This record gives sequence, C-alpha cells and structure tokens, in this order.
Amino acid sequence: MKKYVILHPTGRISRLVIKHLLADPQFSDVELELLTQQPELLADLKSDRIKLTEGAATDLDKILAVTKDADLVFLGKVDDKKFTVISKNLVKASQENGFDRVIELSLAGLYYEIPGEFGTWVDEWVGSGRFLPAREAAHRLEEADLDYTLIRMPALTDWPDVKYSLTGRYDEFVGTSVSRASVADLVLQIMADPSQYSRASVGISQPETAGYVRPVY
Repeated sequence: MKKYVILHPTGRISRLVIKHLLADPQFSDVELELLTQQPELLADLKSDRIKLTEGAATDLDKILAVTKDADLVFLGKVDDKKFTVISKNLVKASQENGFDRVIELSLAGLYYEIPGEFGTWVDEWVGSGRFLPAREAAHRLEEADLDYTLIRMPALTDWPDVKYSLTGRYDEFVGTSVSRASVADLVLQIMADPSQYSRASVGISQPETAGYVRPVY
C-alpha cells in the first residue's frame, strides 16, 4: 500500500481530492493520513483506508509523525503565513523521513508573471502580506532536494467544470479564475503519476477567463 499524507484536509480542494481518492479504483492501493486541528469536520469520512491525526501542520513533531513512511504529501492550502513554518517543516521532515514527493498550493502572481491590468490588480488584492511568505515557501521547496510541484492558482470558483490550461514557471500567466474541481483534478493527476510536473511550478486557470481584467465567478 502507498501512503499519501494530506495537510489541511478540511479545505474544499482537499475534500474533493479525498473523495476521488476513495472512489477511484486506480487509487485502491492508497492509504490516507489526514492531519487536522478539526477532526470533527471530517467525521463523515468512513473508510478503513483513512487515518485521522489531530494536530497542526506548524507542529514539527506532528509532521514528522504523520510523514513517516509517506510516499507523497499534499498541502491543501497556500503557505502564506509569516516564517512559512509548514513548508519549513515539510523540508525538515523529508530529510528525516526520506520522502520527497510534495504537492503544494500557491498563488498566481508568485513570480510577477501576470501581465497588464489584472496583474496589477492581483498584486494589490493579494498584497505583500500574503505574497512575501508565499514566495518564501516556494523558495524553500525549490532550493531543497525535493521532488515538488507548486500549483499557482488565481481566483477560485465552485464551478463544477474540470477544464483548465497550465503555464510554466517562466511563462506569462493566462486567465483570471479556475474551479476548485480543476485544481483537485490536477492534484489527482499528479498523485496517479508522481513523475508528472516534477520539480515544477505550474500556473492553472480556466481558458475561457483569458483576456479578462478581473476574476470571473
């Protein structure tokens, strides 16, 4: 059995990922360990392939415990808090526990890659208070000996559509919005084949939102 660890499993993208991991036969050999400070919010998950651990991803001891024997770790939130403790803990845990496949959510605009009026608006809307730590978190992963994938997201929607295009680390970002379902699908694609987007930072957006100067909901 493979062991996938999900940090921040109560988030909406994480919940979509978990739902598909449990339902899709191609993941029948995957066991999940979910680290959360609010296990009561996951009480509806009934599976002998799930282990719920109470704790915070900012707690290094908890991260070390849940990632023992892990094959892959998914951080289902943007690490945009001062000192980027979660990403720091992931790097430390990977060194001690020997796993190296990490998927982490991040922000479109991380590399000032959004052109024009929308890029200016994003800089102001997100603000340096989130961008600075998110850039530090990305740098931690990029500089570590980790097989990471950063997924840079614009404004998120609850559209049911799974339709998206990707841009590379040095490409201009295209689009203003993307569905959570699309982000979850990309995460699942990588989980199914961890060689995809290895040591890469990818931007994700819904193609129809290209050309707009504000998010489309």
